[in-house]
Amino acid sequence: MIVVPQTTVNMALAFLVLLLLFAPVAVSQQGFLSIDCGLDADSSGYTDKVTGIVYVSDGSYVDAGENHRIAPDLEGTFEGSSQTLRSFPSGQRNCYALPTVAGTRYLARATFAYGNYDGKNSSALEFDLHLGANYWQTVYPNARSSNAHEAVFVAWAGWTPWCLVNTGRGTPFVSVLELRPLGAALYPLVTPGLVVSTFTRINMGGSVSTTRYVSSGRSTMFQRMDHVCFWRLLSVEKGV
Repeated sequence: MIVVPQTTVNMALAFLVLLLLFAPVAVSQQGFLSIDCGLDADSSGYTDKVTGIVYVSDGSYVDAGENHRIAPDLEGTFEGSSQTLRSFPSGQRNCYALPTVAGTRYLARATFAYGNYDGKNSSALEFDLHLGANYWQTVYPNARSSNAHEAVFVAWAGWTPWCLVNTGRGTPFVSVLELRPLGAALYPLVTPGLVVSTFTRINMGGSVSTTRYVSSGRSTMFQRMDHVCFWRLLSVEKGV
């Protein structure tokens, strides 16, 4: 009989625990479409090292606009997918053609990171988003932070036009476009012809600005609620 020292057993168990803790989480991306807008058209795409999400270029989904990068001094402020963007200085309405399956419910997310890409340090940009022919949202970009807008809708055809509309208050642009098919049980009140926009999704007491749950199947994002003077951040030491 071979006797294994207890210290060796303990070390092996500790190593196994570390493997389990730091093993990459397999994320099902079937039907996911994640577009890094402004990425070179000949790029084969890439996998984000943090989220595991696979991003592709937008060259196959739009035939207008210009590719840009945010200002070099702001690259550390934004995550990789938000460091490039596509702007649309020409035309009042420019659209992406996103592949969909008619009758399927989707979550659409658009992210905007201005990052002073044009060197103008604009503080009053404003333009509209349309889903098909319908108004979705007005975007008010910020030079030093990104903002995202989400909508849930039922696709009516094999492709869905997602459009940026110039309202005369600056050049429209977009950094990231994401499309996620949803299960039939999610958002059952969203029926064909109805579009529902996300108001907000808050991580109360979070320490980071954005928390993303990729394994949810929808890569759901929560924003930190910045606390004010009469709030206290609380935590518990025991299970609740």
